[in-house]
Amino acid sequence: MDKGTFRKQQIAKLAAFAKSGEKKKEDTVLTRKALRLPQLREANDIGVTYSLASEVDTSNLIAQLWEAGKGVWLAKSNPDKSMDFVRYEPSTVLQKSKFGVMEVADRSAAVKNDLDLLIVPGLAFSAGDHKRLGFGGGYYDRFLAKYQPQTVSLINSAMLYPEALWGAEAFDYPVDCLLTVKAADQERDR
Repeated sequence: MDKGTFRKQQIAKLAAFAKSGEKKKEDTVLTRKALRLPQLREANDIGVTYSLASEVDTSNLIAQLWEAGKGVWLAKSNPDKSMDFVRYEPSTVLQKSKFGVMEVADRSAAVKNDLDLLIVPGLAFSAGDHKRLGFGGGYYDRFLAKYQPQTVSLINSAMLYPEALWGAEAFDYPVDCLLTVKAADQERDR
């Protein structure tokens, strides 16, 4: 199946899953598992996205990272289809981007793209080769082509597939660690 068709079906699947009580339970489990992850505990500067309703909720994870004294850097898209990670603190003012994602409003906020760990969002992930299907802008793939932080994705049961059914391409960067709800977590060799 081509990416566009699969993406539309997956967006609808995740929207329906977001309305279930199961999603909230799984989000809680994934946050707990993420906080125990050695890569996260060892990292000082962590890149993350302020999640949409259909994605794994990152709000509690972000609060726990602040409490642990970690540097939290929030994704911000640029007009040239690049992406930067901007300092995000409890007092930071956010605004909605053209994609509906909350981003840091202050254009002069500190930027750090040389991150220790990047929590990569997505719509679908393949267990076998760690490919991900994003929203179609290519922002993360372009970022990962330039920077090479360790990557981890928080994946609920509605996002995980045995293999990439969406026609993954050579420029699609795989994720290092897939943090899942029920199955054993999976890491790939870099």
